[in-house]
Amino acid sequence: MGTSLVNVTINNIVDMLKNRNMQPGDKLPTVTEIAARFKVGNSTVREALKSLSTQNILVIRQGAGTFVSEKRGIGVDPLGLGPLGNDISTTFDMLTVRLILEPEIALIAAQKANLKNIKQINDLCVTVEELIKEGKDYDEEDNLFHTSIASASGNKIIHKITQIIHASIKKNIFITDNSLCQETIVAHRQIARAISVGDSVGAKNGMILHLNAQREYLLKNYDLQM
Repeated sequence: MGTSLVNVTINNIVDMLKNRNMQPGDKLPTVTEIAARFKVGNSTVREALKSLSTQNILVIRQGAGTFVSEKRGIGVDPLGLGPLGNDISTTFDMLTVRLILEPEIALIAAQKANLKNIKQINDLCVTVEELIKEGKDYDEEDNLFHTSIASASGNKIIHKITQIIHASIKKNIFITDNSLCQETIVAHRQIARAISVGDSVGAKNGMILHLNAQREYLLKNYDLQM
């Protein structure tokens, strides 16, 4: 199997995603169907799909098929923070970046969100709350809550930047603190409600309070230099 043939197939699959306007969560045709479409062998298609999955463009689910990734094109460590480890000061710095960006994003989302956006945000708000009450890990759903707000802004770049930021965040430290979990429930409700009714100031202020609570937690419990 030639590497060049695999690369050609990768490009063909990416073009197919664009031409069909396939969205995150959409299912691709089967390996056999793709192979027939591009006149290559099944093994070539599998190699191409595997390569695209390592780039987070696609997700391969055993027994279910291949789907467009929710984190399309975003690597495992997009900001190259891996060498820094799960360092508290890095987490604090990331919160500072989020405080600069996410309140304004929430404000724009409240102005531009459509009914589909609002439903997604509210559904994720409920899901996060249920997971917290059940004592389960809600990291992925929390990320989706915040990135869905960015999506509601209607700006593709804002959405992509927010996805990259949240793909780089380690939130385990917050998930284990009960007071912060309860704060998350209250803050998410406030933000979701404000976006639902078009209250841009309320959405912005809710996000500021939410992120500041996490910053204050770090300052109170860890030796951080301001």
